[in-house]
Formats: sequence, C-alpha cells, structure tokens
Amino acid sequence: MTPKFTNYEKDFGAELLCPNCEGNYLHHGEVEIFECGEDAGHGIHVTVSDGKATMDTSLKGNPSSRRHGLKINFWCEQCHAKSLLIIKQHKGNTGVDFTITELPPPKT
Repeated sequence: MTPKFTNYEKDFGAELLCPNCEGNYLHHGEVEIFECGEDAGHGIHVTVSDGKATMDTSLKGNPSSRRHGLKINFWCEQCHAKSLLIIKQHKGNTGVDFTITELPPPKT
C-alpha cells in the first residue's frame, strides 16, 4: 500500500503514519540493507537489530530482483500492529511499499 504521511514541516520533515490505524507513533526496529550490482547473484546484506549489526553476502530477501533494497520494520505504539517499509530499485526507478506484517490481537 502507499505510505501515508503527516504534512511536511520545514526542518523536520513529515511523520510516517501506521498503515493500520494511521497513528503517528511508529517505532522502527530491524533494518536490512541490500547492496549489489545489477543482476548480481551476491552482494552485501547488512542487518541492524537489537544493538548489533551483522553482514553477509546473501541477497535472499532483497525486495529488488535486480539492484539495491531496503527493509525497515516498524511497530505502532497506538494499535500495536507491525509493518514493513520497503524501498527498492529496478531499472533506474525507486519503488516504495508499506505493508502490515502483523495485526494486533482483537479486543475481547
């Protein structure tokens, strides 16, 4: 789905909104960075999570089938949904997608 933002403010930017409740209290967690040459079978994959970074040459999970990719995991303080922001390159274009990966449990 298309990411939604609050209004842009000079010297601050715009706040990314939760794809589930449109709340603005999103926290990012694990970040994955994929760097590779065009159509390469391997490259650099860096994962930053829980205060540490790991690196390997696997492109498994790269959101781009041909070039660089970026995945940022979020959780919403307001509704507790988990989501994933994806940025990927393909033939000189940059695509952005925002998906819900886990909905909060239903209220009883």
